[in-house]
Amino acid sequence: MTENDVKSILGPGTDPTLLSDILRTGADASELARAKAWVESDEAQVDAHSPFPSGRVARLVELLEADQEEDDLL
Repeated sequence: MTENDVKSILGPGTDPTLLSDILRTGADASELARAKAWVESDEAQVDAHSPFPSGRVARLVELLEADQEEDDLL
C-alpha cells in the first residue's frame, strides 16, 4: 500500500504519524478499508455480532481508534 492509497481511503489530511504507522503494518488497501468501515460503524458491527477483526485489520482498527480518540480530545 502506498501513501496515496492511505490518503484516498482516509482523506488527504491524514495525520503524517498515523500514515506512517499504517504503512508500517504491511497491510493492503482492502484491509485498511475494512478497518475504516469497522471503526465508522463499530456499534452496528457489535450489534450484528460480527467478530472483531484479527491480524493486520485489527492493528489498523487500533491505530484508527487511537487517532479518533486524539481528535476527540482536541
